[in-house]
Amino acid sequence: MSGEPLNKAGRVFRVVTALFLILVLAILILGLMHKSGQPQILNRYSPAYALFLAGLCMIAVYLGWVFWKGSPRVARWTSNLYMLLLSTAFILVAVEWGLRLFNPFGVSFFHYLPYHMQGMVDHPELGYKHPDSVEYLLGPNRIKINSRGLRDEEIPLAKPANERRILVLGDSVTFGWGVSQGETFSDRMEPVLREHTGSSWQVINSGVNGYNTAQEASYLRLEGMKYSPDYVLLVYVSNDVDPPLDPNSITWRRYPSWPSSLPEALDRLRQSSFLFQSAKLFARMHRMDLARAGIVSDDDTTSGSPSKNVTDHPNWGYSLTAMLDIARQCREQGIPFLVAVISGFDTESIALLHEAEIDAIDLSPASEGVSPDRAYVSRIDPHPSALVHEKMAVYLVDAMQQRGWLEER
Repeated sequence: MSGEPLNKAGRVFRVVTALFLILVLAILILGLMHKSGQPQILNRYSPAYALFLAGLCMIAVYLGWVFWKGSPRVARWTSNLYMLLLSTAFILVAVEWGLRLFNPFGVSFFHYLPYHMQGMVDHPELGYKHPDSVEYLLGPNRIKINSRGLRDEEIPLAKPANERRILVLGDSVTFGWGVSQGETFSDRMEPVLREHTGSSWQVINSGVNGYNTAQEASYLRLEGMKYSPDYVLLVYVSNDVDPPLDPNSITWRRYPSWPSSLPEALDRLRQSSFLFQSAKLFARMHRMDLARAGIVSDDDTTSGSPSKNVTDHPNWGYSLTAMLDIARQCREQGIPFLVAVISGFDTESIALLHEAEIDAIDLSPASEGVSPDRAYVSRIDPHPSALVHEKMAVYLVDAMQQRGWLEER
């Protein structure tokens, strides 16, 4: 230790430094005990998490040196460093709360998603499902789940004699992520159908956030057919090319009340931070600008899709097998089946579905003519807006009419 005498302020500084050192060491030890996701380093830590731990080690070494040195000169410039760090932290917190208050980039989606998934309940074959009979606000949007786990009004299994039913299978687009109750395309279809036919229609929304095509095929077999649908509609999105879900792996989607590990706590903080998500938005927008200028490839500017054509994805076979299963179930019951593909960059899936004798249409034209700032839930959330849901409803009814579905069977 330095031989320079310490005044009262210096002694207080050493006590504060010791407390900081103890806190950093406690976090470091706790962090070393927990294994992070995607372990690549020492088969325990992801690169980002290992970098975080290395940073903690450097801070601990520095604080230990400051505590040991203990000279007034070291105390002075370390105190200035503390003030700089505290000022930076204050600015970051102020920006975070400003973004939460005004939400100028529409990043609230990432804040609400964990709370929505937390409410899911396990299912032995589907992996997870909506809870029954709940109603809540997801951000500004009202969500109402009926007694059979559907985002819909109460629908009896027994179909009235004068009613025709359409069962809609799908994921978050069908569920209506980002729009309020009554604004989903399935809700919007009912008055359009009544206007076209003058008869009673029930469009059943069975969409669940995160479902893949295999889960949708299982839902049809386990629950969907109980409603005696006259028609089955599957809304297919490119990120549905996932393998069948392992029910035991779904727990990662739902956070318990408290984090079970330091990596999980950091992941929650990252996902729920409006500042982090806004920075990610600007990085994505910058890359898209570079792609439009031809400076970089645009393969990575979409939402994680490894290629422009979903049929090039290694898991495309899972989706196709599941759609063939749905088609078989419908054929055995004499029920017309239609796949509506939100194709995006994809140009081949519809042709391959036709080759497999599955009726399919491209749903993307429904949003033509809608400006980007009105087409999506937000600039960072590509789910369809309420306006696009309304246009999708009209487009789907037109497709049904072209197939003779609106005529009395």
